[in-house]
Amino acid sequence: MSTKEFDFSEMVCFSLYSASNAMIRDYSPKLREYDLTYPQFLVMMSLWNNDSVYIKALTEQTYLDAGTLTQVLKRLEGKGLIKRNKSLVDERAKTIVLTKTGLSLKDKTSHIFDKMECKIKLSADEQKAITSICSKILLQLR
Repeated sequence: MSTKEFDFSEMVCFSLYSASNAMIRDYSPKLREYDLTYPQFLVMMSLWNNDSVYIKALTEQTYLDAGTLTQVLKRLEGKGLIKRNKSLVDERAKTIVLTKTGLSLKDKTSHIFDKMECKIKLSADEQKAITSICSKILLQLR
């Protein structure tokens, strides 16, 4: 029987999990005003960067698995923010396109991301370091 104790303060997985949960909890009330969840907001941000994309591109951009992404897209479509169209190139594939309402949400929600950046008060170098480390972790685990 192991007598090893776990020191949460030294566990990378716990630090990432805790920080991520805290940030998402902080985003939630701000997004609720626009009837969005954090995963829905991620998809919308991805589409604001690059509209009319295949579902596969959204999966790669957001790291949401296909099952989760499908549910997010259904809800966004139900809210009138996106449309799922059959691809003209590949009839088996669907492209995701922003509606006018979905596009207009970009300006209405742009302050949310900025406020979060200000709230966590990281320097540009610290932000680069964290995103670089998280990207490295993602690469190792994918």
